[in-house]
Amino acid sequence: EQPICISYRCGGRMRRYTPDFRFSWDDGREWYVEVKPRSRAHTDENQEKFAEIERYFDGSGAKFVLLTEVELKHPHRLHQVQYLLSKIPSDSAYEDPQIASAWENRDQMTFAEAEELLGSRLRVIEGLARRELACDLTQPIEAHTAIRLFREDDDVALFI
Repeated sequence: EQPICISYRCGGRMRRYTPDFRFSWDDGREWYVEVKPRSRAHTDENQEKFAEIERYFDGSGAKFVLLTEVELKHPHRLHQVQYLLSKIPSDSAYEDPQIASAWENRDQMTFAEAEELLGSRLRVIEGLARRELACDLTQPIEAHTAIRLFREDDDVALFI
């Protein structure tokens, strides 16, 4: 919580900023997170400020993430993330080699297709939980849900 204070230039002046949170991932990545009401986050002044802050963190190798109540309180996403987090296998470092080979020549497939290729619903769910796979978490996960290999940009929607 409020991990550091940085100095950045915006509007021709030096300013100070303290992010709300820092997330340190096991793989060494760091995210600095700001939480703001949507009405304040999207003002012209704050858009300019957050763009400069994002440039600062990009330059240091970290990621800046702005979250509003839309991201934090989305009813389907919140339920989906809680469910997936409960399904992370005890050895979360384990990767399923069959997942990458199943997607070798495909951008995506349905949940039902992935379940058939991997042999069980649980393996697809664990792939989503371990961040090997990704899908739209704003909708319930069903047989027709499009599943794809995980991309780094999927982290924002999945784990925060």
